[in-house]
Formats: sequence, C-alpha cells, structure tokens
Amino acid sequence: MSVLEKDSKDNWGKWSKPEATEMFVTLDYDKNKIVIYSREIQHYTIVEYLEKEVTKADEINSYLCKNQEGTAVKISFFTRVDLGNKPQLYVYFKDFIFCYDIVEEVK
Repeated sequence: MSVLEKDSKDNWGKWSKPEATEMFVTLDYDKNKIVIYSREIQHYTIVEYLEKEVTKADEINSYLCKNQEGTAVKISFFTRVDLGNKPQLYVYFKDFIFCYDIVEEVK
C-alpha cells in the first residue's frame, strides 16, 4: 500500500514508501457495494458504474462511490497490461489517494 496526499497549498506530494499489508476486497454488483477489509474496514456504496477504460498500458474499471460518512470516492481497479497484467486498486479521495498492489495468494 502507498499513499499520495495533497499539501496545505493543494499540491500533490510524493507517493509514500510502499508498505506490505494484507487485505481482502469484495465487489458486490447485486448490492452495489465495495468493501475493503484492511486494517480499518472500508465500506463503499457504488453510485455510478463508469465505462471501462482501455489503453495500451492499462485496463481500468472505475466506480463512483460514497463511503459511510457520505464522502464521494472514486475506486478504480487497474490491470497494468504493460507490467505483465499487474493488478492494482486505487481509492481516490479529494485530498489523498490509496494505492494497493494486489497479489493473489496461491494455496
């Protein structure tokens, strides 16, 4: 997980040093919900399903959401085609962004 934040002058800073973390994500189309089970459980209601974006480098599925406090959030699932189909999850708030590299656990 890495975080990008805006400073007091509304400028984006630099991404934080990536930290190892474990989480579980559910995307429930029937209930229009995304839940991220990280250190703090994050509940999001999907307000709008955005059109899939496809570029030479990425495939992106995005959703406009609201969290439990009613804050608008955009959540995007990236497939980094140019990086061997590396999956990532981005959670965009107004003043900060969370980025999670997704690694599937093989049992």
